[in-house]
Amino acid sequence: MNIPIEILLITSGIGALQSAFFGVYLFTLKKGRQITTLLLGFLLLAFAMRMTKSVIYYFAVNHEIPELLQNLGYGANLAILPLLWLYLNAFFVNNYHFKWKWDGIHLIPPVLVIVLSPVITPHFWMAQHGYTYSLLLMGAYLPFCFYTVKKNFHEVNHAQQVWVLCLTIGVAIVWAGYTANFIFHLLPYIAAPIMFTFVIYFMSYLALQNANVLTRPSKNTEGAYSDAELGRCFERLQHAMEEQQLYKDSSLTLPKAAKALMVSSHLLSAAINKKSGQNFSDFVNSRRVKEATRLLAARESSHQKIAAIAFEIGFHSLSAFNASFKKVTGVTPSEFRKRYI
Repeated sequence: MNIPIEILLITSGIGALQSAFFGVYLFTLKKGRQITTLLLGFLLLAFAMRMTKSVIYYFAVNHEIPELLQNLGYGANLAILPLLWLYLNAFFVNNYHFKWKWDGIHLIPPVLVIVLSPVITPHFWMAQHGYTYSLLLMGAYLPFCFYTVKKNFHEVNHAQQVWVLCLTIGVAIVWAGYTANFIFHLLPYIAAPIMFTFVIYFMSYLALQNANVLTRPSKNTEGAYSDAELGRCFERLQHAMEEQQLYKDSSLTLPKAAKALMVSSHLLSAAINKKSGQNFSDFVNSRRVKEATRLLAARESSHQKIAAIAFEIGFHSLSAFNASFKKVTGVTPSEFRKRYI
């Protein structure tokens, strides 16, 4: 199917413009001038430069463009995946600090290309396989990006999960489009800029729906969730405690419970604080003590030692069980058992 050149030009060109607009907008945010927002802004500007070069190259007569513009486009291309990886790290880490010694090293290749752009010739990119190496180098970052998302996926709320996953997949799709064209000759060159147009507009839509998706919530996140959202999360936790008996896991932690419920740790912590007035540890121990009172009062378990009951319901030591039991009931486990048996 032959698509009119005007449609190809408009479709591919507006993606570059939208990316530039989005990136510049992030730099104007007074509230959002943190390293996470800045890295995202630089990522979008790098994409805008890369797409601008691609569109001009594709529609230029005989694909001839100024060498400076070509080199700037390739330099921006080298910056995209490192910036994505740095953004993901900043996104998932509270109080993230950019370390020039360790983080800045990832930006050396694009900076070198941009600085040397007035002298680098097309011979380097094509005959000496510079472009191929740059695509392979960028592809090497993708596994680390997806691993970072997978490792921290349950640490953020649902909207942020959608945002960070779509961003990572979108960048991977655009990289795959360029790679499929240049290395494997499977797609036309203009396919990648057109793919990017759809990606950037979908990402813009997500950001317009909820500006909070751009950065992760702070430690104090109770106010970041609606009462209905907190209620649903707490109901799911109670159901898991009753049906799956999560409290019996002696190694149960907040992140582990959040992963089991497929929610963020921040949401789960906020839900427990709001709905029970307890922190996670006290909430779990109180549920364990509730089960302990049932077992200690039952005649069929009167032969069980108190220590065995403590370990069965998830306590990792008898002393921790005794302390939690007395805190909740006001008496020791042995005193409680004497009252019933």
